[in-house]
Amino acid sequence: MMDGTRSSCINHPGVEATVRCKQCGKPVCNTCVVQGSTGRFCSESCRQKHEAYTQRAQELDGKARGSAFIKLRSILGTLIIIAAALVALGVAGSFMDVPVLSDVVWKIRDILGI
Repeated sequence: MMDGTRSSCINHPGVEATVRCKQCGKPVCNTCVVQGSTGRFCSESCRQKHEAYTQRAQELDGKARGSAFIKLRSILGTLIIIAAALVALGVAGSFMDVPVLSDVVWKIRDILGI
């Protein structure tokens, strides 16, 4: 086995196990292993349980991505980026003479009292 310990198959005590079940961790030999789309398992039951678990996890992940909180966080991030860009333009308009930008910046500074 890969972990350095020898263990025998749960179904064939005299045969060395080559893998462990992805669902329950039981050791199985090449003869007993059940191949699934998500890994190798000791039985059809473990394969089905793991695939059901994986499917449910993907469904929940899809719901979480579509939640209002995630959308709000995205909008807030965009607003922060826009605000930072406006501050950068304001600083640039204060120190450099940009015809259109400087007039706007000075009017905003007058309104804010800075």
